[in-house]
Amino acid sequence: MGDPKRLERQYDVPRMKWNKSKIRADKKIMSEYGLKTKKEIWKAETEVRKFRKRARLLLAGRIDDYATRKDELLKRLEGIGILSKDSKIEDVLKLEATDFLDRRLQTLVFRNGLALTANQARQLITHNHILVNGKVRTIPGSLIKAGELIAYSNTKIKNEIDRSLEEKGKPVSKEKKSAKEKENKETAEPKKE
Repeated sequence: MGDPKRLERQYDVPRMKWNKSKIRADKKIMSEYGLKTKKEIWKAETEVRKFRKRARLLLAGRIDDYATRKDELLKRLEGIGILSKDSKIEDVLKLEATDFLDRRLQTLVFRNGLALTANQARQLITHNHILVNGKVRTIPGSLIKAGELIAYSNTKIKNEIDRSLEEKGKPVSKEKKSAKEKENKETAEPKKE
């Protein structure tokens, strides 16, 4: 059963931690996705490895109910948003760790323009400023399923980020512009009572 205080690792560690090319590749991924530790990369690599192993077993024909298992695997990856509906079992073998890192909450907040940097996205998430389907989510590494909506929990944060975007000379998206114009019109027009 094991010691309840010492849980088992949910990821595999690389065999050669001091491989120079692996260290460079990991540093590049960490800076691109704003990851805190390499453990987050290892978790993604382990998930990919598990899905690829299941696909190899299915293709080898070692499983009795091939059709149902194949559908389960593909639906799981479609639900996460990694594969599309018309993808095949062979596409699972082409998955990489970056496919899973692209579906993390931190990455999606940054890529959707809700934060200026990946590190700021991580900070917004841990400080309870990001909602996923109307509920606060505080884990930057949580996987976001396809179709889930990401938004701010506070309009003050949104206004601050829009203002800093304008100061840097970057365009604000059309949705943000239209919402901002509505706010400006409401404040410009005095309320009649």
